Amino acid sequence: MKLRTPAFRFGRLSRIDLPRVQALRASAIITVAVLLAGGAAEPALATPPSSTFRFALPGGAALLFSNASNPQAPLAERAWRKAAFYFPNGATFSVLPRAGESRGSTEIEPPSASDVSPSGQYMVIGRVESGTVSSGPGQAETVQSREYCSAIEIATGCITADQTGEICGAGWLAGQPAQWGTDDQTNLMLKHDRPSASRMLHFISAGQPPRSLVDDDSGAENLLRCDPPSAANRDAYRKIVIALRAAGAHHDAQLIDTAILQANSNNSSSTPTDGETRARAATVSAQKATLYTEPDDAHPSRAYLVRNDAVSVLKQLPSGWAYVDYVNASGKHLLRWIKGDQLVIVP
Repeated sequence: MKLRTPAFRFGRLSRIDLPRVQALRASAIITVAVLLAGGAAEPALATPPSSTFRFALPGGAALLFSNASNPQAPLAERAWRKAAFYFPNGATFSVLPRAGESRGSTEIEPPSASDVSPSGQYMVIGRVESGTVSSGPGQAETVQSREYCSAIEIATGCITADQTGEICGAGWLAGQPAQWGTDDQTNLMLKHDRPSASRMLHFISAGQPPRSLVDDDSGAENLLRCDPPSAANRDAYRKIVIALRAAGAHHDAQLIDTAILQANSNNSSSTPTDGETRARAATVSAQKATLYTEPDDAHPSRAYLVRNDAVSVLKQLPSGWAYVDYVNASGKHLLRWIKGDQLVIVP
């Protein structure tokens, strides 16, 4: 992980380290007391700690934290490495899709009611990412940490901003619906950096790399949550798809293309073109059907489906290929190409 600035630790994240310090102190006191009494320290029998923590949000949504870095601490005081957002309808997504993907590690701050805005519209999640950095060729690497904070719009799941630095030490102002620190800080957290098709297209047109722009917006799925495809932004999204394909970001392009198709299928006035069809239910007829990243035999993926797996057919080509959406048991979407003769369309 490349970090451009030295590590800083702000007071708001002290809750991550406090449980560890308290646990170490308690352990040391118990050990000393036992040894002074002439005995040997023995492990205490305890119920295995829970591995997850569910934090309820306004409107029926929830955050599920897992993979604690300090699993022996009280449940509500643990630092976590993973967090998932759950909608009331059961749909879910990873809150921090890029956190921890580098060689370093991620620790997410224990959530509390003070992280939710007084209006119940937003939630701010803090985390610390650690990684190795080097000052130059031949120089020894050092481990550094930096604080980040993500603002989430609870109703949509949109990550409106992923900030770092002093702004993460601010908090919601009491008596204000959704005021994070100063007016400028609030604008940065909730409005200025909020992903949208028009904003992304503006930066692409200015020469910025589309793949990096998507990553900076916490991924294509987050962009679509923040700015769902509609008649107003359809043209912008189609230009973004073209730019992503040209940059080799085929998966992101497919996600956006699929969302456009689904939006069109929900609009009775829209007419599919260029081989597109309205989404149709289908089942896999082959014993094992390979999935492809492109509609040709030269681009097989490692993924496959088996007989009777249910899919949604989003696009069919005259060449005999079908673009399908498969949803697994955890609600994740897998978008791939499949040979059309391995499908049975549901009447």
